[in-house]
This record gives sequence, C-alpha cells and structure tokens, in this order.
Amino acid sequence: MGVDPVVKTWGRRQNAQVDHAQPLLEVDDVSRRLGGRDIVRDISFSLARGQVMGLLGVNGAGKSTTLSMLAGARTPSRGHIRLLGQDLNQAPASLCRHIGWLLEHAPLWPELTVREQIRARAQLAGLRGKAVSQAAEAIIERLALGELARRLTGILSQGQRQRVGLACALVHSPDLLVLDEPGNGLDPMQTAELRALIGERARAGCAVILSTHLLHEVTAVCDRVLIVHQGRVRHEAPLQAVASGWRITLAEAASPERVLALAPVASAQPHQGGLVFEITLNAGADAPALARAVVAAGLPLSGLVAMGSDLERTFMTIAATRAPEAA
Repeated sequence: MGVDPVVKTWGRRQNAQVDHAQPLLEVDDVSRRLGGRDIVRDISFSLARGQVMGLLGVNGAGKSTTLSMLAGARTPSRGHIRLLGQDLNQAPASLCRHIGWLLEHAPLWPELTVREQIRARAQLAGLRGKAVSQAAEAIIERLALGELARRLTGILSQGQRQRVGLACALVHSPDLLVLDEPGNGLDPMQTAELRALIGERARAGCAVILSTHLLHEVTAVCDRVLIVHQGRVRHEAPLQAVASGWRITLAEAASPERVLALAPVASAQPHQGGLVFEITLNAGADAPALARAVVAAGLPLSGLVAMGSDLERTFMTIAATRAPEAA
C-alpha cells in the first residue's frame, strides 16, 4: 500500500450536506436477539468525525454481530442506530452509501478482475458515470493495486484479497469506516501502511471503527476503546495509555549499531541475539515511519508490536470475568 500525494480524486467528500453539530454515529441501547437469547445487549456509544474507536472482545463476545448492525446488514431487535442524524433502520439503502465495511474475510466475486470488483462496489455505493472510473482508479493507485488490477480475484492470496476488500470499502469515500480484522494476511510493512491509511481517513473527517484481536493495533491507531464481553459493553473510554515503545522482530539477526542508525530510532535494546529489538522512537516518529526505515535499510522485518500499556491489563481483567445472567 504505497502513499501517493498526487492522488487527489480519492478521498474527496462525496456528500456536501453534513451536519457537524452532532455525532456522526449514535448507538442507543441496541440489542440483537437470536435463538431466544440476546447475542448483544444494550450497546450504547457515539462516535464523532475523526475519531478511531477500537472494538475489542474475546471470540463470541458479540463484535461481529455489532459491526454488522452498524453497517446496516442486520437490524437490531431493540434500540436505535443513527448515522448522520438519521435512523439507519428507516433508510438503510441511502445511509449505507455513507458506510464502508470490510468483513474479516473480504467477500469478493472470484470471477471478476480486481478493477471490475472495485468498479462494481463503487456503483453499488451510488457512484455513477465518470465518477465510478475516477474513484476506482484513484483507490487502485492509493493502495498500490495496479499490478493486480487485471487479475481475477479468485486467484489472489489472502493478503491481496484483503487489500482489494479494503479498496472496495474505501472507493466511495465513506463517512463511517467499519473494519473487522483488516490486518488478516498482511505482512508487517502492509500493516504499518494500513495504520497510516486509517490515520489519513480520520484526519479527512471519517469516523473509523476497528475490530481486532490484536491489542497493539488498537494502541497504535485508536483514540478510544470499547470492550464487549458476553454481549455487553464492559469498558468504554478514551485510550489514555500510550505504548512505552515498539518491539521489532527480524528474520535475521542485526547489530544494535545498524538498528540505531535508523532515523526514527532514539534507542534500541537487543534481545535473542539481535533478532528482537525494543525500540524508543525520536519525537515525531511513528510506527509506519519505523517500519519503512527498517525495510529501506534492508533489514528483514517480520514483526512490529507496541509494548506494554494499561489496555492489556484492562482487557484481561474483563475477559476473565463472568457476566451476570440476564433476568
């Protein structure tokens, strides 16, 4: 996923009339009942433009069900979801055009090429005429998918499919971006670029919901966190904890001097004979800059994670508890 500042068509607001005086997304006491029990119960939160919220929970906590309701694919059994001040259940077709949704396993038509796939998604999102081609080509360039544009989607690798799915979610410049495990199949460099892309969309005024099992991904890109356990919200707050540093893992050992020579690095503590380094960054540097510097220096990067924060302790405490049975 390469960043190209020349690309200006993609990312431009498609919808001129937007009310900035209220939250972009409002979720009020939303529940989803299935098979005689609540899969999720009384979920409430709001999200403003520019905010990136991490949605955390163990397997079966209700994350995917919650995301599908936020994307308009499922209807709540109770409660209301308002997007841009309108009830998502009352006008789902028009409002869903403001949403970009990437599922954990991107659903793609295997018989279409990558370019055809993205153009079709642009049309489904409401773009017409020249806007379809312009938006598709811009997002293909932005995500460096040009070499794959003529390939059939059915023969792509998992990581390639995930990048195409992300392009489909972004092609219409949505106001709300819903990402379910977007890093599936991505290598460390692509993961760092994904973080940069999420930050870019947030700065452009998009609200982002990121669901992941990786706590360090939330620490790296989110400013708020919502933890769901056994179908209920157990923690919802700004993400105050900041990573104390970054841990990189290399496929081949390197000397401390070589790692210290990287421009973003302020200090580097080697472990496991130079295969692992605990990194402190210089002021203004971030994880994507560190990943780019490592790769540019010819070091075989195989892992990049944030080091310790309060989020991990909070999550583990909640995950170990048993919610009270519903009355």
